[in-house]
Amino acid sequence: MWVEKELRATQSIRPKDKLSRFYRSQTRWELLLLVAANSGNEEIGIWNYIDMLGTRTESQMTVYNFIKDRIEDGSFVLLPSLKKSRKALGLSAELQIALNDYLERRYADGSFAEEHTGTPSSKQVNQAT
Repeated sequence: MWVEKELRATQSIRPKDKLSRFYRSQTRWELLLLVAANSGNEEIGIWNYIDMLGTRTESQMTVYNFIKDRIEDGSFVLLPSLKKSRKALGLSAELQIALNDYLERRYADGSFAEEHTGTPSSKQVNQAT
């Protein structure tokens, strides 16, 4: 049963989806989750996120370049930081919704995503409007 659920969740991410760039690598997926979990924290910059990674399937420079590319394509957004040299990161609204939708599919009732990220899913946003 669990294997089938995991298989459906994995197959729900299509190659052109916003999440697919992250899902292709364990390190990139962890990076996405770290940024989502710490979004708005102006104390954490790009290099802090790289240092926080517990999965090291890619070099630091590869991850850094991946982050720069995600800023350029709008997946990550730069947030204001007290320290001018620190580049704090957040998820774009579109990426946040895609992640929340995925977590809802993966954890069935959707309560996991709201409980652990503190951000509403697209379903909850749509219901509120």
